[in-house]
Amino acid sequence: MTRYRRWRYVSSRTVIVLSLIPLTVYTAVAQQIEVPARLTFSEARSLMLAHSRVLLRDEQNITIAHANVGQARLRINPELEISSESYPLFESKSGSFLNNQELTTRATQTIETAGKRGKRTQVAQKELSATESDVQNTVRQLTLELKRRYYGVALAQAQLQLAQELLKGFDDLIRLNEARYQQGEISGLEIARVRAERLRFFNDLLESQLLLSNSRVELLELLGATDLSAPFKAADPLAISGLVPSIEELQRLALEQRPDLIAERQRLDRNRSQLAVDKSLAVPNVSPSFGYKRDFGANTVVAGVSVPLPLFNRNQPGIARATADIARQNFELERVRLAVVREVLEAKQTFAMQSERVAAIEHEYVPSVQRVQNTAQQSYRLGELDLIGLLDAERVYRETLRNFNEALYERRIALALIEAAVGKEF
Repeated sequence: MTRYRRWRYVSSRTVIVLSLIPLTVYTAVAQQIEVPARLTFSEARSLMLAHSRVLLRDEQNITIAHANVGQARLRINPELEISSESYPLFESKSGSFLNNQELTTRATQTIETAGKRGKRTQVAQKELSATESDVQNTVRQLTLELKRRYYGVALAQAQLQLAQELLKGFDDLIRLNEARYQQGEISGLEIARVRAERLRFFNDLLESQLLLSNSRVELLELLGATDLSAPFKAADPLAISGLVPSIEELQRLALEQRPDLIAERQRLDRNRSQLAVDKSLAVPNVSPSFGYKRDFGANTVVAGVSVPLPLFNRNQPGIARATADIARQNFELERVRLAVVREVLEAKQTFAMQSERVAAIEHEYVPSVQRVQNTAQQSYRLGELDLIGLLDAERVYRETLRNFNEALYERRIALALIEAAVGKEF
């Protein structure tokens, strides 16, 4: 390999390595997210607020709104004009350049009247406030989705634990039947039937494991983690404690604290301020000027003022648009207000129904199926119940406990819907 070719080879590899540095740095930063082995909801929420791509994206709107406020505060730049007139350039004897022409230097500064700059800045500041409320609304929506996914992991864990316990219990039954078969107490057909029924419990175990794996992946994706296979356990239970305020109190809190409703109110104030800006545009700006003029060797002063005459354009279309924007925003504000009231009412009704469902399953159906299962197992061991009867009892027990876990999850999500509808954690 010649020296030139060797140099090209090394250089090309160097370019490739350097081009990969930004990607490597980004990956290293992204992989700094560490998910605890026992993840509480509070820890999950902190990770989401710090690393959620959706939230990080929307927070850039605040930066843009701050820039717009700075832009609105800027004054109009002054203008500098230099002009030369009447110099006899094409004559054989032009004479002195400075003393044989009209040389004018003039500076002009436009002065905004009717408080245009202050009103414009006020509009930008109110838009900034609305943008900040929009980001808080994004946090509200992400928190609701986080609760769905986090407690989805908790539900999958509970279903997996139940499937493991049922499979273990059924394996004990198989060992019992094998011993009875060896002693000639049951037929080979019955022991084969028991072994075949094990597939149902084994399938439940596999489906629960898959549900748990997929639930973890969904949660990790929302947290902004790059390693979606990180193992962890949801530490918070599905059960809840505490009381939910009355519907009147919930609606009052929602109308005061919902960030999307607050944003709509702020936009209404912004539109009103915009109307003031558009009305001020009907007042013409004043542009005074001052300068120096050298008129064929004589030094003079130049001064003047320029004022547009508002004979035809007094910004009538802008005022009409701003007025229509206020009316439109009023309708939008009322629409969002009614939607907030509806969401609170629906969430409260859903929570009441789910709470009633949990109470019924917990205090009536779970104890009943546990007694039936215990009785069926004892009767089967004593030969007083056939295999079909035992399997029916096991099926009812399994479905009831799975329904109970799902009911706990649905009640937990119903509470999350109330908190999202109100914009407040309970």
